[in-house]
Amino acid sequence: MAEFSALAHSVQAALNCKGCLISIVHEDALVALGRPPEVNTAANRAVSARDLICAHTVRQGAPVRVADIAKDLALRNTPAVAALGIGAYVGVPLRLESGEVVGAMCGLSSEPRLWTQGEVEYMLAVADLAESKIERHILRFEQRALSAALAETDAILSVLAELRDRALTVQNTDGDLVFANLAVRSQLGLSYLDVMRLPPRVAAVLEEGHPEAEMTLTVPGRGAIRVLVRVSPVKSGLILADWTVLNS
Repeated sequence: MAEFSALAHSVQAALNCKGCLISIVHEDALVALGRPPEVNTAANRAVSARDLICAHTVRQGAPVRVADIAKDLALRNTPAVAALGIGAYVGVPLRLESGEVVGAMCGLSSEPRLWTQGEVEYMLAVADLAESKIERHILRFEQRALSAALAETDAILSVLAELRDRALTVQNTDGDLVFANLAVRSQLGLSYLDVMRLPPRVAAVLEEGHPEAEMTLTVPGRGAIRVLVRVSPVKSGLILADWTVLNS
């Protein structure tokens, strides 16, 4: 991404070093968001490796300064050291507002060198900018995912609303009722309050690991009725329950 590559280039220029990598955690690997063009070829071979040198900063969760990689037992055998020709290393973690470490910004030198506190503080300042950009990207992704999920949910519930001959309820994985068609009240004879009490009964069926179960419901004016409920997961984290009265 160009905006992260620009930040990496500014760190490289300010530290007068070989290069800078900005990486984020993705599953069990680190993926580069930004790096200056000079290190692209070598970085492409190592940047997604699990043991990329920046992973050390992610694990530490704090700034790391290594003046001489050859003398550092934890880093000197890292594949990226040979791939990028690293002699010295400095890194700062990238955090979300929640405090979660999601990546690292790393400065690389071809030769051993001492990193000053001022250089580390500069990297921390640039890291703040990178973190805000990462937060915005995550927010946009979550908003798109939520919009897609809501559209899919609306489509599902619209179809279910047309099935007037079957008593249907839909709840989410947290046990909240999100839909009940008119047949639930007309066929089962339940009040609104009774319908709101159905999700725990469905959750109990799920916990038992059965796709269906018979149970007794108490209906005002009718007493106890036996019903069969068939439970099945649908998309978007929703659970469909199909209710059939066994006796009246």
